[in-house]
Amino acid sequence: MGDRLVGLALSRSSDSPLTITGELSSSPGLDKLLQHAYRWKVLNVKVLGIDTMDRLASLSVPLLAELRISPPISHSPLQTILFNGSAPMLRIACILDCAVGWSTSLFSNLQELVLDLMEDAGCPDVDTFLKLLSQSPKLTRLEVQNTLRADEHPLQPRVSLPCLQSLTLEYLEKEALYQVLNAIDIPTSTECSFSLEPDPDDPRNLDYERLKPIDRRLAALAEVSRGTKSTLTFGGAVKMGCRSVWTIYEGGADRHGALIVDVEGFSGRTIDFCEHFARQLGQGEPNPIPPILHLINCSNGAYGNSKLELLQILHRHLPDTDEILIEDTSFRSIGDAFNDLFPLNQSSGLFSRLSTLTVRNLPHDRWVACWLRSRQEQQDQEGGSYPLPLQTFRIEGGTISAEMVEVLEKLVPNLVLDRVKVKD
Repeated sequence: MGDRLVGLALSRSSDSPLTITGELSSSPGLDKLLQHAYRWKVLNVKVLGIDTMDRLASLSVPLLAELRISPPISHSPLQTILFNGSAPMLRIACILDCAVGWSTSLFSNLQELVLDLMEDAGCPDVDTFLKLLSQSPKLTRLEVQNTLRADEHPLQPRVSLPCLQSLTLEYLEKEALYQVLNAIDIPTSTECSFSLEPDPDDPRNLDYERLKPIDRRLAALAEVSRGTKSTLTFGGAVKMGCRSVWTIYEGGADRHGALIVDVEGFSGRTIDFCEHFARQLGQGEPNPIPPILHLINCSNGAYGNSKLELLQILHRHLPDTDEILIEDTSFRSIGDAFNDLFPLNQSSGLFSRLSTLTVRNLPHDRWVACWLRSRQEQQDQEGGSYPLPLQTFRIEGGTISAEMVEVLEKLVPNLVLDRVKVKD
């Protein structure tokens, strides 16, 4: 906005609170805006120039409730104490790649805090960060990415965040992540998302010892979910030669917040990653309502070469599973999974309590024809026809022929087609 328009907008706004967005740089228009800092309610800006950043340091902002700020292109690594260290009405703070003063009352009584992409010189250490959190007991959203320095001799003050609804910790140094998770108390209803990176010197090593706080979170959620339906998801992808894997644990209980853990650049055995979390969930007394297993993209190499090994591992730790959802775009992978789940010799099959199986997002029914052909050949050798040991077989999305529908209806008591196009 030009200097003249800034003056016009300020005059028309009378004494109303102001929302300032865009870029701030030295100009007569900025001078006018700074004169009205006492009216700022929302400041969402990219600061162009160290001198402009310095001018923000001395302002008084008694009405400021929301601050979203990113730094000058060439910013000083020295910490700038914004607004004389005070913004009594501030409730939302989003600090992107800025070196600001942390040991002030500026970040107290917050409801939302986002920190991202800070230079080592500008990011707080874990103890300073925890002290900052202790000043905002009503925090509802906390998101920290690429920030925080682990303490060599941490004091580890415990911090309770009873109102926290969403926690996101992404790409932190593993020791910093470990120290933070060990020090904060949050409700089981908090939705948590953790993005991890393997050891850069050994990308096959995820250091499962440092995942113990996440393991404890999973155990607490499993207890909350006892007697209610929950879902354990494993997914994998390979993009440009880089492998990523993730797990999600969701539940229907009121106090069950979703738990998401993903790893990028992992060159170890993804099956080990899956087994770690399946083992944690399978420990202790079995849940009378076992979790649904949701498997995504089993065919892209992210799980290694053997789908059977994955199913065997999940069966080992979660043998009472009664519902599985497979989401894949490879008909061969689906066929392999069916052969592993439903061998003709049913005594050697997996998941004896399996009653519901869902296949999602396959574009066509080639997987049905391929798998049925293989099964028919085995039946001809064995003699006889064997229905599937299922109560419900659900297909979601895609296209299937009327002939295949007729065949499948003979194999299961309840065939459900959800958003499926049936062709003649």
